[in-house]
Amino acid sequence: MDETLNETVDLTAGLPGRTGAIGGIESLVLDGRRLFFGFDFTSDQVLSPLIGDPAAMARFAARHMRQRTGAHDEPYWAALVGASVDGSDLVWRDEQRAFTTATLETGDTGAAHGHLLYLLDAATAGDGHPPGSTVANWDLLFAPYARGAGRTARDGNSR
Repeated sequence: MDETLNETVDLTAGLPGRTGAIGGIESLVLDGRRLFFGFDFTSDQVLSPLIGDPAAMARFAARHMRQRTGAHDEPYWAALVGASVDGSDLVWRDEQRAFTTATLETGDTGAAHGHLLYLLDAATAGDGHPPGSTVANWDLLFAPYARGAGRTARDGNSR
């Protein structure tokens, strides 16, 4: 999965309009797999695709992200990638950043629901993209949720 995930996007290119931004590393779990991403806490925007390989995330960050102290090398970013497994600056509890395709499709994301909506907003593309489209490969997380929301609306059910 991790290798396939990393091949879905070009990790040598930064995200348009977000390259060189100051940010940190966050992670989430989707269907039991840890996925890493860069995040700008000042502008509430994701700075990278979802990346399944810790070394690839550190490499992406070294190329395309900055900290307040400037640019840093891969070992520096690798430490931040590792720290993102054990904690998050976005949520307090691990269950708020764990998702399954099945629960996304039903819309029953429990404690993670608020964080999911926050990430959807943070990963939404800006100018020049269709409204509501997400950057890079973030549809891995949001497509199942959108399918479930559409099915719920058709069925006349509310959450």
